[in-house]
Formats: sequence, C-alpha cells, structure tokens
Amino acid sequence: MLKTLEILCRLKMLREERALLQEHVAKSLGIDRTTYVRKEKGLIPITTEEWLKLAKTMKTEPEFFFYACAAATKDRTASCDEQALLKLYRSLTPEERIEFISYINEAVKEIRSKAAHEAL
Repeated sequence: MLKTLEILCRLKMLREERALLQEHVAKSLGIDRTTYVRKEKGLIPITTEEWLKLAKTMKTEPEFFFYACAAATKDRTASCDEQALLKLYRSLTPEERIEFISYINEAVKEIRSKAAHEAL
C-alpha cells in the first residue's frame, strides 16, 4: 500500500496525464471544483464511492491508486518508466522536445544495430 500523499500524487498525475480538468473530474463526482481541489490536496477525504467514480472517469482500475507501481500498472499500457519519460518529455520546451526525440531515435538505431550484429 502507498502513503496518502503518494496516492493523491498518483491521482493528480493520472488526471493530468489524461488531460482532464479538475472541473470535469469534479462534475463526474457530483461536486464543485473547489471541493475536488481540496480532496485532491488531501484536505477532505475521498470516499470509496468517489474512488470508484474516479477510476471510471480516468479509465483505470481502482487499485491503480493504492498499490505499488508493478501491481498498479498491470492492466495499463504504460509502465512506471514510460510514465517518467512522458513526464520528462512534457516538461521540455518545443525545441528541447525535437532534440530529445532526435537523440532517442539515434539511440534506438544504435541498439537495434548492435542487436542485429550480435544475432549474426
């Protein structure tokens, strides 16, 4: 099980990953945005029913919020490493993104070339 702050951080990260506004999530819970903000910050508890609605709204399993990374991502396409890369990528400027993608493409070419040579 994760600590409360880790759970809330995971909630916020997934909401941002899904590009959902706090207002949209609040509406799915039947509450106003300011109440949702207080819940996401841990100032007001989130009920079990609300966690279930949050999971549905964010298209994930409820256990994603509560269990360690490996268990939480078993049914998701992105692993924790992929999520970290996505977060890093999103933090870059447009120019840095171009350079980053170029670097990654070159690295992948080298890895594939090395694997092909080893296979021969």
